[in-house]
Amino acid sequence: MINKDKLEAFLKSVDNLFPTPLSQKQELSLLAEKFMEKATMCYHEENGEILALVAGYTQNVTADMGYISVVATLPEAQGRGCASRLVKEFIEIATDADLSAVHLYTAKSNLSAIAVYKKLGFTEWVVEGETRPDDLHLIFSIKQRG
Repeated sequence: MINKDKLEAFLKSVDNLFPTPLSQKQELSLLAEKFMEKATMCYHEENGEILALVAGYTQNVTADMGYISVVATLPEAQGRGCASRLVKEFIEIATDADLSAVHLYTAKSNLSAIAVYKKLGFTEWVVEGETRPDDLHLIFSIKQRG
């Protein structure tokens, strides 16, 4: 079972794996608290330790779309398909919530993540006036948006 302390410890352990560390965007204890209160979290745990996590939002969403905020896997668990399974689980939750799509951002330099997302069916999504021009914006369409 995930709790705030375990989640915060995981976020600290993966912080520097991101091109821009999570801690540069938000203090990690506050991020863990926010995820515990509001996020949909899918995670893989072994021996009481979180090895991989997908966290995002499937409730109170904007434009009928879920949003994946964080996808992270500890180095010792990489290459085992954890992230792919968890992203698929998140998409299933979004589908069950009757959302039209799931979107996410990733650094344009994160080629391995981009390859995984595209293999899962995400496509590049260009939005006029993009607020994060240095990142790649990807979308997984669940159903046609009206």
